[in-house]
Amino acid sequence: MEDLSTAVMQWGQEGFCCSQIMILTGLALTGKENKDLTAAMNGLCKGTFSPVCTCGALTGACCLLGFYAGKGAPLEDKDPRLPEMIGCLHEWFQGKWGSGGHVNCGDILGFEPIADPKQCFQKCFPMIMETLEKTLELLETHGFDIREGRPL
Repeated sequence: MEDLSTAVMQWGQEGFCCSQIMILTGLALTGKENKDLTAAMNGLCKGTFSPVCTCGALTGACCLLGFYAGKGAPLEDKDPRLPEMIGCLHEWFQGKWGSGGHVNCGDILGFEPIADPKQCFQKCFPMIMETLEKTLELLETHGFDIREGRPL
């Protein structure tokens, strides 16, 4: 995968939102494609398209953690490190981007409705990048090979 910042910028210019960019990163790092998963992540964009819901960068990052550590088949269990990683991510995100203890889009963006996805991406780019970097750091710190993906 090319430089992470360049890839994120390209995805944003292509109209992908914060939550989609999180999973696109995991897919790209592991050499996979999954248009259905990428499309499903669209449902988390802009706090599920509501200013009073949790930011899509955070929920998307939690999904990225699950991409590596979640339960994927009936006879599997989630990795026991997943809840800890999600807790660390949430605590970090709230401290970094939260507003008055809230991590929803409206509070973070000041309840400014942004209709154009590219304009929204530009405003959120620093938050997306830092959240993505923190998520990948958490995975690596907890022993995950971000290029390998979930153990089979």
